[in-house]
Amino acid sequence: MHEIPKGWKVKKLGEICILDKGKIENCGELPYLEVKFLRNLKNADIKEKGIVVEKNQAVILVDGENSGEVFKVKTKGYLGSTFRILKLSDNVNFDYFIFFMNFVSLKFKNSKVGSAIPHLNKKLFNECEIPLPNLVEQKAIVDKLDDSFAKIENAITNLINAKENLKLYKQSALKSAFNGDLLPNTSPTHWEVKKLGEIISKEKYSMKRGPFGSALKKEFFVDNGIRVFEQYNPINSDPHWKRYFITKEKFKELEAFKASAGDLLISCSGTLGKILELPKNTEIGIINQALLKIKLDQKQILNSFFIHYFNSNKFQNLILEKTIGTAIKNIASVSELKQLEIP
Repeated sequence: MHEIPKGWKVKKLGEICILDKGKIENCGELPYLEVKFLRNLKNADIKEKGIVVEKNQAVILVDGENSGEVFKVKTKGYLGSTFRILKLSDNVNFDYFIFFMNFVSLKFKNSKVGSAIPHLNKKLFNECEIPLPNLVEQKAIVDKLDDSFAKIENAITNLINAKENLKLYKQSALKSAFNGDLLPNTSPTHWEVKKLGEIISKEKYSMKRGPFGSALKKEFFVDNGIRVFEQYNPINSDPHWKRYFITKEKFKELEAFKASAGDLLISCSGTLGKILELPKNTEIGIINQALLKIKLDQKQILNSFFIHYFNSNKFQNLILEKTIGTAIKNIASVSELKQLEIP
């Protein structure tokens, strides 16, 4: 324990509280106070007898992954089997104690005993030291912490709202760009509208969906060799992540599915419509069955321009309109995608 302010005491938890098993009573129908109910994750099961816990009493989790977690019971009920009733001394403010237990919770979580079902290390619990000012100061500390935590929650809410607003601002900017309103001194009257199939590279296999699963089974993978691009790459905007490789011989069989620097990869199954440009330092690989590769004609359209248009609500909606499948959504066929119009 670090040096504490003058007038404070240091006590062991075993000196200021006890873990009470309680006794079984028959008080009629009451909610069963298990973890999921106390966390508001489910409605209460109703029981007719058990260990009674009064409203606003403290209970502590002694079994399970989160042993040491303390709850303030919001309604009278029967104690869950993984809990003990926590009885505090009169010189300890309940909320002060809760804040302290949150502060040291990691200590208990990392020192559980038992193998099959972990339990609270009661010896460690009883020996754990808690700094104790008088009740007036404890209450003042609780009030300060409540105020600080309220400000943090408010800041989190503001950040979430700001993130949502940013999405709207981005889409507004994209809409302006592709309506021709972003550049004040130009007019979109001279713009062309072309189908995607007209602006891809003239190279062979410039727009290609990944191979059938039977052509790229896990049994073909080796420890080192030619990399395999996966959905993870565009979904996480990470061109360098890799985990599977094939031999050079297998690569020659699947060369139609080759992807390299400058190509665009698009996720096509499950999580649809994520796009990634492979940068200059990307090593050659092949795409798997959940990806679409596009190589654009750079004399007609920039990758960066296409990516912005691709991410606009207008184009994303076009993609979603053409999805197929029920359980797992799949992007439309290459022939259909080639008909999509690009300004």
